[in-house]
Amino acid sequence: MEHEHFSLFGGLLEEPVEGVLTSLGAPESVGHFAAHALSDFLEIAVLLFVVVTLVSYLQTYIPYEKMHSRLMRLHGAPGFALAIGLGMLSPFCSCSVIPILMGFLASGVPLPLCLAFLTSASCMNLTALTTLFAQMDLRFSILYLACCLAICALSSVLVGARGAEGLVRLDKLHAEHHHHHDENTARSRLVKALCSAWLTFRSVWPFLLLGVAASAALSAFVPQEWISRALTGNPLALPLAAILGGCLHSDVFSILPIVQTIYAYSPAVSLTFLLSVMLFSIAEWALLTQVFRAKLIARYCAALLLLALCSGILALFLL
Repeated sequence: MEHEHFSLFGGLLEEPVEGVLTSLGAPESVGHFAAHALSDFLEIAVLLFVVVTLVSYLQTYIPYEKMHSRLMRLHGAPGFALAIGLGMLSPFCSCSVIPILMGFLASGVPLPLCLAFLTSASCMNLTALTTLFAQMDLRFSILYLACCLAICALSSVLVGARGAEGLVRLDKLHAEHHHHHDENTARSRLVKALCSAWLTFRSVWPFLLLGVAASAALSAFVPQEWISRALTGNPLALPLAAILGGCLHSDVFSILPIVQTIYAYSPAVSLTFLLSVMLFSIAEWALLTQVFRAKLIARYCAALLLLALCSGILALFLL
């Protein structure tokens, strides 16, 4: 069972690449692997440049300081809505999100709202959502978005309950964490956005290459009935997907080919795996030690893992 999705380069490259390799004596499976990997790599690379450029350009117009002061005054549902919305508009890299989080905490923004912002920035940033809606089935993308919203709200309430503020490392926080709003020309904003896209591509292309190679290898070399049996007839498939996804350090572009392959066999496992990858990040954990104590990080990660698994179980009935 092949995984099918829109391919910008597949129709143009697959036959010529497979034809050249076959004429050189390579097995048909090798030609399929090379054509699949090359078309997916080029397609996702183009998507990465377009999406990151657009999102980076839009981010130059976000008045972070104004939103910051407003968030300090809001409570309840309006506060959560603004925190999640700011997370969706946050920078692409978690390394840029953590300083904003520290500024929120240092200025007195409640911990649950800070956690909602952090979770939203990890799994619901515009880069991830735009990519998913462009490449995945609409029902899958909508369910992913709904699950992310639920996870943002539930994890923030559960982990940021009364008493958790004592696990924030106030000694590490600084009172000032500015994110200035540049008043530049449209041309300079576009140049900065293109530079951001290039830097992003330069940092993720090895992982993107690994992702498309793994997806192509599964399609070309592994018997499809083996994959189907492992993903659809295995009661441990969902927990294993959650744990494996949580162990990976990746981004939506690098992991997308594997998610598409898994989706063809089990949308529920695919959703669980994707949520775990997007919600967890080894680099983010390391940075969070500057903000939270180990006990709070453990609670936060456990809540995210459990909620990702629950989302996968829900997907069994909806997808």
